[in-house]
Amino acid sequence: MTTLVHVTPGRVVKIPAGNRTRRLPDTAFKVNEKDPFWAMLIRSGDLTVGDVPAQAAAASTTPAKATTAATPAATQAASGSATK
Repeated sequence: MTTLVHVTPGRVVKIPAGNRTRRLPDTAFKVNEKDPFWAMLIRSGDLTVGDVPAQAAAASTTPAKATTAATPAATQAASGSATK
């Protein structure tokens, strides 16, 4: 039995595809909820049953803006490359 699901906003789901992994799309898609792999993703909250809500779809298409700019001193201290 197939069910319409989408990736829960704020999460990234990668699935095995041969010798690589691929990222699931942000759009809705159908899966077999009886399959153990998909059932586990639904139970863990990585996938949400139903179509993508309009608010979440709009948020995923708009680019994120940087809220704070990192200063060079802060980035040096964080990386441990500050010189004396």
